[in-house]
Amino acid sequence: MKENVLIFIIAFAITCVIIYFQFFTKSAVIKNKIKKFKEKKIGEVKDGEFVSIKGKVVLAGRSLTAPLSLRKCAYYHISVKDSSSSRETFKNYIDIEEEKVSDIVVFDGEHYAVIDTKILATYAYHDNEQRSGFWDSTTNELKAFLKKHGERTSDYIGWSLDLCATEGVLEEGEKVAIAGKASWRDAKLFKIKIPSKKVLYIESINEHGVYITDDIGGTI
Repeated sequence: MKENVLIFIIAFAITCVIIYFQFFTKSAVIKNKIKKFKEKKIGEVKDGEFVSIKGKVVLAGRSLTAPLSLRKCAYYHISVKDSSSSRETFKNYIDIEEEKVSDIVVFDGEHYAVIDTKILATYAYHDNEQRSGFWDSTTNELKAFLKKHGERTSDYIGWSLDLCATEGVLEEGEKVAIAGKASWRDAKLFKIKIPSKKVLYIESINEHGVYITDDIGGTI
């Protein structure tokens, strides 16, 4: 009887974890929103349609440099958190989130789309992780990021802080899926360098803005 109860508890816990990652994480929410809209090639989209498109990021306008990896990109999101144990006496109490966006342009091999970045619901897979602590020195990039946010870069005796820093970017050539309201515009309206007279402009669907993610492997 006890074994059956234990099996049930384990199965229930696994099911809850699966449901959480499929429906409730930021990545899952954005992917599920995008999947609700009909996917079309950029050249097939008509004015006023609510659609989803796919393409590769092109740095054709303003760009950013991601603070931790120094990668050129159109968007980045960084999270730096205290990795000290909750039982440790000297915790760092550092919890920083930074998100920035410049011009997002995508190309599907034939046509270009420009994304309205005033309001975005964005998920970029965090493929860069840096840890610091007793055995891991804080990188110069992470130190600069901490200083920018007014945080110290070492503990009271000069050792590296126990931190976990992760970074996700939308960089040149990265595949993305996007959903929003579409309209065709004159390329001259935008400060971008592309060999096209017309571009598809993707703007907000609702108060959440344009949905965009690079986490698209086999799911959209």
